[in-house]
Amino acid sequence: MKQFFTEDNNRLSMKRLCGFFCTLTLCITTYHNSFSELNKAPSEALVYAVAGLAAACLGLTAAEKIWKKEEETKS
Repeated sequence: MKQFFTEDNNRLSMKRLCGFFCTLTLCITTYHNSFSELNKAPSEALVYAVAGLAAACLGLTAAEKIWKKEEETKS
């Protein structure tokens, strides 16, 4: 699990940590709200914002790894 949150130089990847935290928070909130009344649910915009942030954080990390591999093969 530690390897998921670290970069190649053994530093903590904040994008991965933030993406994982947003995903975990979104899953817990969605599960919790499935048992509550509709009027207590979070706003739709908030749910989309957290989902977008999680996707952006994890997507940027994946894109960086792909571009880094391309640069390494060229040199």
